[in-house]
Amino acid sequence: MAAEIIYGLNSYFTFRIGSELFAVNIGNVTKILGLTETTKVPNSPRYFKGIINHFGSVLPVFDGRLKFGFPETEPTKNTCILVLVVEIEGHPVSTGVIVDSVEKVLIFEPEQIKPAPSIGKGFNNEYIFGIATFQTEFVIILNIDKIFSEEEINLIIAVE
Repeated sequence: MAAEIIYGLNSYFTFRIGSELFAVNIGNVTKILGLTETTKVPNSPRYFKGIINHFGSVLPVFDGRLKFGFPETEPTKNTCILVLVVEIEGHPVSTGVIVDSVEKVLIFEPEQIKPAPSIGKGFNNEYIFGIATFQTEFVIILNIDKIFSEEEINLIIAVE
């Protein structure tokens, strides 16, 4: 793994969870894996699916549907694991997120990205970097380094 995350200039990798279109900076995406069986980790949150062997390393895998509050569904032929590198305590760490499908790489200039909406108490928009529009659809651009809570970070570090 590279010693640092190299962020793509205005390039965002898009994927779907449910009918929603999400994006992360292309610098955070390292691989797309087919869906595979995970080894369960006892007493972990429901959205933490478990771990897989990823080229000799342990890769923690989260269910994007459950993590983002979508109902659980059966996987389809398009369901896959997006391998992301996130910065935790100043170090790059890989984690997998199960998504319904991967889409394409889009380029958004900074002025095309609007701030995350402030919906009020109870809604955590900290993990949303901003909102952009592609054709007639909103694209929710995630702040990947803010998605995981301290508890989840400890889970990721524990299996590293």
